[in-house]
Amino acid sequence: MSMAGTTIEATEFDGLSAWRLTSASGASALIVERGATLISWEPRPDFNVIDGYESRAEFDDGRDARSKVMAPWPGRLTGSSYVFDGETYEVNELPAGAAHGLVGQADFTATNTEDALTLTHTFPGSPGYPWSFELSVTFSLDTGANGEEHLTVSFVATHDYLHGIPFAIGWHPYLRFPGSRASNMSLTIPARTRIVFDSHLVPRPGEAAYAGIKAPFQLDFLGSTALDTSFRGLIPDDNGVVTTVLRDPSTNSEIDIVQEPAEAPLVHIYTADGALRNVRGSVAVEPLSHVADAFNRPDAAGSIVLAPGTARTLTVTLTYRK
Repeated sequence: MSMAGTTIEATEFDGLSAWRLTSASGASALIVERGATLISWEPRPDFNVIDGYESRAEFDDGRDARSKVMAPWPGRLTGSSYVFDGETYEVNELPAGAAHGLVGQADFTATNTEDALTLTHTFPGSPGYPWSFELSVTFSLDTGANGEEHLTVSFVATHDYLHGIPFAIGWHPYLRFPGSRASNMSLTIPARTRIVFDSHLVPRPGEAAYAGIKAPFQLDFLGSTALDTSFRGLIPDDNGVVTTVLRDPSTNSEIDIVQEPAEAPLVHIYTADGALRNVRGSVAVEPLSHVADAFNRPDAAGSIVLAPGTARTLTVTLTYRK
């Protein structure tokens, strides 16, 4: 794979500062600085497989969390609160309970524009999360030996404290095949466990949250199946990575979503049934470092701690092939 020849140019998206990456093959991606938000990825010109925000108004509203970076936690918090190191913290930021974290509307700054784009934000702390951290998001394009196109998005979070802080991360891209619908897609996830949620999309307490399933979880035709749940027990392939596959059987094209199981041991699937726009027009495939409400789960109390001098990383590669 090669990233040679990628150009990175400053541009805008409906008045918002943005960057466009264009590879030698003609593939391109558009990223808004605010929130380090991916708006589009065209593996070939005029063929966008990201169902991102379409306007400034929609972006500012923020609902549907299209391509949102989810940090310092993904998903929801029970009662919009959590306990860490004996202290209770109430999260009052909007949306209610700060679903999907606190950086969705944060101002990121370009810190690298050579071959890849890196956007960086220093979160200053807030009443509901009184720790600062630095988060960098890097976007890069490359082309495989067989002409398949790749978009890689890498996240790195660090802090300067002499003690650990709670920190989890995820990413929320909606994927589509132009001219098709979610109902026409097939889905394969190499998972052994499905997360069981309550009516508030919070995992059930303790072991009741985990239900064994036959691996791989596979739907040859989504049809009317509605999914808004997470999977874990992900099975790596011979290369040590986990690949979720969305396929459009009508064109035999597919999008592979690759994640490192040590960084992201869960993937959440949402068929966009409750989206404000383009209902079931795409499928969100969301790699996660932790299950939703991990800050409140005893079984995650150790793993959510980001220790001094370490980094929380997450790398996701999207591959389009036909």
